[in-house]
Amino acid sequence: MVRAIEKKILHFSIYDVIVLAVLAIIVWGMILLAHRWTGTIVYEARISMSPIALIGYTFLSMSRGFIAYGLSLVFTLIYGYLAARNRYAERVLIPLLDIFQSIPVLGFLPGVILAMIALFPHSNIGLEFASIIMIFTGQVWNMTFSFYQSLKSVPRDLVEASEIYGFSKWKIFWSVEVSYAMPGLVWNSMMSMAGGWFFLIVCESFTLGDKNFRLPGIGSYMAVAMDKGYVPGELYAIIAMILMILAIDMFFWRPIVAWSDKFKMDEVGSEEEPKSFVLSVLKNSHVLRFFRDLTNLMAIRVNMSNPHPHKGFSQDKEESKIGNLIFYFVIGFVAAIALWKFMEFVGNVKIGNILTILSGEGLTALRVYASVAISMWALPVGIIIGKNLKLSKRMQPIIQVLASFPAPMIYPWFVLLFPNLNWSSIILMLLGTQWYILFNVIAGASSIPNQLKEASKILEFTKKELWMNLYIPAVLPYLITGAITAAGGAWNASIVAEYMNIGGKLYQANGIGSLINNFTNSGRLNLLALSIFIMSISVVVINRLLWRPLQKWSTQKFKIE
Repeated sequence: MVRAIEKKILHFSIYDVIVLAVLAIIVWGMILLAHRWTGTIVYEARISMSPIALIGYTFLSMSRGFIAYGLSLVFTLIYGYLAARNRYAERVLIPLLDIFQSIPVLGFLPGVILAMIALFPHSNIGLEFASIIMIFTGQVWNMTFSFYQSLKSVPRDLVEASEIYGFSKWKIFWSVEVSYAMPGLVWNSMMSMAGGWFFLIVCESFTLGDKNFRLPGIGSYMAVAMDKGYVPGELYAIIAMILMILAIDMFFWRPIVAWSDKFKMDEVGSEEEPKSFVLSVLKNSHVLRFFRDLTNLMAIRVNMSNPHPHKGFSQDKEESKIGNLIFYFVIGFVAAIALWKFMEFVGNVKIGNILTILSGEGLTALRVYASVAISMWALPVGIIIGKNLKLSKRMQPIIQVLASFPAPMIYPWFVLLFPNLNWSSIILMLLGTQWYILFNVIAGASSIPNQLKEASKILEFTKKELWMNLYIPAVLPYLITGAITAAGGAWNASIVAEYMNIGGKLYQANGIGSLINNFTNSGRLNLLALSIFIMSISVVVINRLLWRPLQKWSTQKFKIE
């Protein structure tokens, strides 16, 4: 068998030339990144307004986005699994996730910047990691919620069948749970990367106290162009951003969407399978096929050497009371210390400041949930797109551009037309939140088994019956997940929707987003911490009282078994 595998590498084709060329470009790009990262630290990089310079800036921004996505994917698989499969961990991890998704990018900024610079004081690694971590915070929460919701929806008969066949926990995770979650995870990954691009300007050009930080990239290019009032530069940045998004969609997301179709839970084949030229190249490359076969051979040898795999997680379901007591004791001890240190940090805050923050929190909350309510237009549109493969294929690049485009790039023009941010900031939030719901609904509609559609035809459902009895119930768990992450996205967007400095003129709304900006720029970190704490508590309370019960109900009632 080894010789047969070795012979395959001798068949060389045009597909192998393409693959090797792409690999060479990736290696070259990694060398350039290493040179950039290990260079002497530059806190405020000089940004050239030349359109040619945007080529390099685009590459740097794209690399940060993909590194952040890699970190987000690893975090999602680990965190989502622990939350879904351990009811004790779930009680801690899900509220923490509510808190994390509600903290705006600027909330992570001070701690991340100071920590990274302290770890890497002489090179650009610290600033690069800081930017990547902030992009990560704009990506990861939506993916994690989606994966958690999918794991809670895995049909029990699939898990029981895998246990009967003696699958190990690891094999159940990869072969059953991750496979079942794949369609939703892919669409939410697209949305998550779009969420990262949304805050690109903030992540590449930011201020902490009296210190300015700027990394070369599309976001910083746009920030400088906006500060200078250089409209051609703003247009160049927008064009570069659109081209980058289209390239990522064509060469990355489209082949992944086509590949993920095989994980769809179906007994009836699709009328038309999604296709991708890039996926065809990867499948037909003899170089990659050699490594795939070699990996499969190694897996076969491992299985042969271990003929008695461990049982699934049906064993040892009952957790010891002592372990539970230790778990809650540790969590309580850590929480007590964290609360004590927090109160020590914000202890000198005046009552007037607290009332101002609470008032701003209430006003921003009204805007957040108004934008979520308006975003419900995505329910019918997402179902129409998701249930039609041909339409989905046509709309995917358009949706990708609209969702991935950093809306703050066009905020200045919008504000010049509607300068009263107290109400127009709702529309600005909407530009970021609506896509969370749309992508989740598309993921839900595209995951509906074809046999259910065929059954509805046999039963001669009317269009109304089809929507009320199949489409809406099937996507409802995805819709609620989208609403949760959309609300989190709106809270995050408040920092750029309620506070803008355009051409030296300050526009701001009465809300917690503008307060966070003011506290960050003035270096009042105690008030910044208190604002984030109050925002996080309000999000957790709303999620506990409204969204989580709805999510639990929809997952249990409309679970496909």
